[in-house]
Amino acid sequence: MFSEQLKRDAAPILTDIENHPFVEGIRDGAVSRDALMVYVEQDTRFLEAFVKVYAGALEKSKTKKQMQFFDEQIRYTLNDEAGAHKILCGIANEALEEHQNAEIRPATYLYNEHLFNALRTGQLIDIAAAMLPCPWTYNEISKKIISDSDPTNPFLPWIEFYQPEEGKVDDSMVNTLFSMIDELAEEASTAHLKRVEERFLRSCEFEYDFWDQAYYQQDWKYHLQA
Repeated sequence: MFSEQLKRDAAPILTDIENHPFVEGIRDGAVSRDALMVYVEQDTRFLEAFVKVYAGALEKSKTKKQMQFFDEQIRYTLNDEAGAHKILCGIANEALEEHQNAEIRPATYLYNEHLFNALRTGQLIDIAAAMLPCPWTYNEISKKIISDSDPTNPFLPWIEFYQPEEGKVDDSMVNTLFSMIDELAEEASTAHLKRVEERFLRSCEFEYDFWDQAYYQQDWKYHLQA
């Protein structure tokens, strides 16, 4: 299956993500306030793009099943995804409302543009492949660290947020996207599948960069003047 090939090729990146100091900090219950707030601010800007790309995927869907899936994900992202941000803001003793209009940082900008490029220039399989690493890596992270987390870990609610549960970013949602890619791959050329794989792996790398950006508070070297 094409999806299994994607997972195999992305395995080294997933391992690096799981071993990233930010992710390890979540597992150990200790991440700096500054890193948490950069993450929340940038994930807010990322999800703004993500839901727009979901809408584009809905427009390019060919079947009612595909349309229903993307419609559900748009509603979830708009209405429920902020729950994870509220958990992190609670840990940092910060108000979420004060961190929802931050300037977009470099890794977020590049990741968003990567998604928009898939929407502009690709077919539905390209869009699905570019979007999938986000829920897939989060699901894998949470599955890996939840068994090792202390019951007093303040991040435990955040970890559990991404565990398989109806209405959440779960195995069902991730498996649906992988199955969709496998189905669409049957009609794609070898050259096209190579481009699809490149989009998937680039998104995996951007996931790593996103954690890196938050942990080290990476920003533009030169800020634009208002």
